[in-house]
Amino acid sequence: MSFVEGRLQVGIVPRDLDTSLAFYRDVLALPYTGIRPALEGRTLHLFALGDVVVKLLESPTPPRVAEIAGPYAERTGIRWVTLDVADLDAIVARCMAAGAAMQVPPATIRPGVRVAIVEDPDGNAFELVERTPP
Repeated sequence: MSFVEGRLQVGIVPRDLDTSLAFYRDVLALPYTGIRPALEGRTLHLFALGDVVVKLLESPTPPRVAEIAGPYAERTGIRWVTLDVADLDAIVARCMAAGAAMQVPPATIRPGVRVAIVEDPDGNAFELVERTPP
């Protein structure tokens, strides 16, 4: 099997679209690139992050809520998304001001690498990584 080179796309089904749009756009400050129609009358709200596309799904009927919240390492499946950031402290401060849950507070894991793990409004874990050259 071979894959065509392209962008990685991550799809998220939020409980509350407006809250999630505000989190990704205003708190994480991901560039919002607009909407695109999806299957069965749904709409995708798109955010760009380099070659990665984060998609929030808007449905005409509310989705069933899945229990995924909790520490990233305590359940199977896709549990976190890693974002490289330029100013970890500033993004963590915005997340905390917005009421985001903090799974792992900012910490240095090795020289030049600091991380924190925050949750979006649906409990999805985002590892924020700041790398400084030696």
